[in-house]
Amino acid sequence: MTASEISPEPPKAGKSNLVKQLIGAAIAILLLYLAFKNVDGQKLWQYSKEVSPVPVLMVVVISIISHLLRAYRWTFLLKPLAQRRIGLFNAFYAVILGYAVNVAIPRGGEVARLLSICKEEKLPWAGVLPTMLIDRMLDVALLVFLLGSCLLVLPKDLLGSMPALIPSGIALLIATIIGLILLPQAGTILKKIIGWSFVQSKVPKHLTGRLDEIAGQFDTGTQALKNPVIYPLIALLSFLIWFCYGLNFYFMIQAFHLSAAVDAVKCLIVFTIGSASMLVPTPGGVGSFHVLITQTLMAVAPSIPYEQALAFATYLHILSLVLISCVTALVLFIYKKAFKK
Repeated sequence: MTASEISPEPPKAGKSNLVKQLIGAAIAILLLYLAFKNVDGQKLWQYSKEVSPVPVLMVVVISIISHLLRAYRWTFLLKPLAQRRIGLFNAFYAVILGYAVNVAIPRGGEVARLLSICKEEKLPWAGVLPTMLIDRMLDVALLVFLLGSCLLVLPKDLLGSMPALIPSGIALLIATIIGLILLPQAGTILKKIIGWSFVQSKVPKHLTGRLDEIAGQFDTGTQALKNPVIYPLIALLSFLIWFCYGLNFYFMIQAFHLSAAVDAVKCLIVFTIGSASMLVPTPGGVGSFHVLITQTLMAVAPSIPYEQALAFATYLHILSLVLISCVTALVLFIYKKAFKK
């Protein structure tokens, strides 16, 4: 029996996950309160109404392209599990569904994405899980790269107002490198632990056998990290995904008529720090995105009013992280149902 033939259900979320989600929601509400308190709602609405439609349309198109690129990269990570080409549509649907669920449930999108691809492609969850970890580690690696690039051009006053930026970047880099090195060996390590005489004597045989199957699936799921041939392609797709993310910020700057105050370097700074906000475990980056983007935009361009900076952050968040993912997921869901009928 191959790993791809074993398709057990993933472990169910427990009370600890519910507690984490409630904490994430509480943090989001607090940050939203801090962002919107004492704001002139009329000015906020006025800045939002003055947005140019063409750059906004570009954000929509580029956002969908970035999700397609992520799904395409994921098919290469998943291929060793099935020994066949993974359907791009199924991968894209799983990715976009994950983003849509994340809007309501912090990190819940990862579970939705896992369940979706396992069901559609008949893959074992223990094999798919490490490919999703690799996907996230690649994102962190690119984010660390951007943070390093920004440190070269970051204004001293902004760097002084965010003292945790450098140590956080270093910690993320170290953790990512260690993770990418150890992850391919996780299955082998688990098998060795299972083989210890102490474990064999204390753990029931049916459970050790089940763990051994999961270890084999996990090992298969990390095969992409053991194949140097696809490294250049994975690296290229990773840079293209994040280039698309950066373009979203650039076009939104154009949409809000801020190009005179925010040049390419300042846009890079806002984009990088805004991306770091997604590390905060709130639903879809709610709150953390608004606060960090608004504060960073005003720091690099002091002439921008607070309401305009907040309108920029709110508009970009709703468009790229809420509407595009939710509407696209809904359209794909309807298409799938109609296609099956």
